[in-house]
Amino acid sequence: MRSTPLRLLFAALSVAIVAGCSSGSPTRPCEGNTEYLTAVERPPLQLPPEITPTERMQPLAIPPVDPNPTVLDPAPRCLDQPPRYFARKGGTAADPAEEVVRAWNSAWAARQPDAVLRTYSSAFQAPGEAGSAAFLDQREQQVATGRAPDAKLEDVTVAAAGPDRRVVTFVQRFGDGALRKELTLVKEPAGWRIVSERTIEVL
Repeated sequence: MRSTPLRLLFAALSVAIVAGCSSGSPTRPCEGNTEYLTAVERPPLQLPPEITPTERMQPLAIPPVDPNPTVLDPAPRCLDQPPRYFARKGGTAADPAEEVVRAWNSAWAARQPDAVLRTYSSAFQAPGEAGSAAFLDQREQQVATGRAPDAKLEDVTVAAAGPDRRVVTFVQRFGDGALRKELTLVKEPAGWRIVSERTIEVL
């Protein structure tokens, strides 16, 4: 119990010191901050001449941009050529017309009629006698409110019918049913577009 007065005295002194610091004038803050407030950035340390700096100690050097780059990275071309597990059968990239057909089906599966209609050419020739405008109006309703196909197409094949013309056949599955279809695409200034569509077989 004898230590109680000492504790009280220590607490009182602490309060007095803090109060003294806080009550000081703004131009004369508590002592001990002078060096901190006047600190400046120091120059980097100089290594002794007998020590050779390592690569990590060197400043970062950004190489200049090639004014005429031909590839993303000359070697080992890891950005220009995808890894093997991303490669398609035969190691060949997908035909751009095939990618458009897959995008057409994916937009249909996601019920995006505007995206589906954008894949058709202004020169699209619809099957039957109803006309292209009526066919596309019906397709828009099918995409928006009809039965949606599976997100992935099956048995896709691409045949070149000229340098700017492709015929893509595939199986489009709707739940338990499926249709084998054929889309013909031509290369236009805006990209590959569908110019004809027909159902080959009901599976």
